[in-house]
Amino acid sequence: MSAINFHTKEISVKIVFYGPGLCGKTTSLHTIYASLPEHKRPQLVSLATEGDRTIFFDFLPVTAYRIKDFNVRLQLYTVPGQVFYNATRKLVLNGVDGIVFVADSQRLMRDSNTESLANLHENLAELGLELSQVPMVMQYNKRDLPEIDTVEAMETIYNPRRVPAFPTVATNGTGVFEALKSISQQVVNDLLRKGLGRQILQATEPPAANEPDGFAALGAVTQTPPHAKASAAPAGLWPPAVAAIGQRIDDARGQGRWNDMVLAIEELVTREARRTLTTGGEGDAKADMTPMLILQRNIPYARFAALTRAVQGAKLGRQVTQGEAMSALCVALELFW
Repeated sequence: MSAINFHTKEISVKIVFYGPGLCGKTTSLHTIYASLPEHKRPQLVSLATEGDRTIFFDFLPVTAYRIKDFNVRLQLYTVPGQVFYNATRKLVLNGVDGIVFVADSQRLMRDSNTESLANLHENLAELGLELSQVPMVMQYNKRDLPEIDTVEAMETIYNPRRVPAFPTVATNGTGVFEALKSISQQVVNDLLRKGLGRQILQATEPPAANEPDGFAALGAVTQTPPHAKASAAPAGLWPPAVAAIGQRIDDARGQGRWNDMVLAIEELVTREARRTLTTGGEGDAKADMTPMLILQRNIPYARFAALTRAVQGAKLGRQVTQGEAMSALCVALELFW
């Protein structure tokens, strides 16, 4: 259940990754966690069970997730996949605001997926909830493996409700951030529908005369359409002024084109440096202002140096590694977080 902290102006929401054992729940969360800038990473809590794990962390994403002037903090949980730990599953589900169901795309996992989905229905019912009442997205994971079901077949088998669905490869992040974007948007909109926005407005200021319920001032996040393409950028990750470059970064990341990703990041960082530090003179506009921006934003120089090496390697035709590209992404993210 969401919680409001009026002192810090934060709303905490709980999102649970649910699915059978070894389907990619934990990998999805680790991928999200690894994408966060190192000095802003929260503590990652891992509760190990025999042969399985439940992990948890929460983080404050970019300020595009807002209800009025409140930031939305995402608390992300996984549940243990094995049925043996069903009591833990129910405990983790208690107070859930949104669910990401991670289904294993391998044909031999059909029974496990179906069993886990049925178990989700049962556990929610014991908590007094119906699955149709809870915001949800589907992750059809392990799309990079052989012997997998088509997305269309998985939609027929697992998604009669037709919630947004995303083909994913949790090991490299393909589709994972898009699924997180979608469930975050659904949860925020669901909170608004349930009157959370009205509660905040009543506690902070009276509604405007022409906005009797205050909802026009809140600006609910636009709903992601079902079956959105996995190339969509995470909501609010890039400001509108650099959205086009951000889209190129996200497309390259999703497709594993690390050289293209690093070069797009360089373009984004250079543009931001010129936008914020130049005085409008032609000489300034042509100067490399990036080192000054890195210093001003307190970004570790070692990370900037790693970005520079990766960019130089990409320009010389060297194959940039995924680790180098993700390290470069952290530099770009820190400019806007």
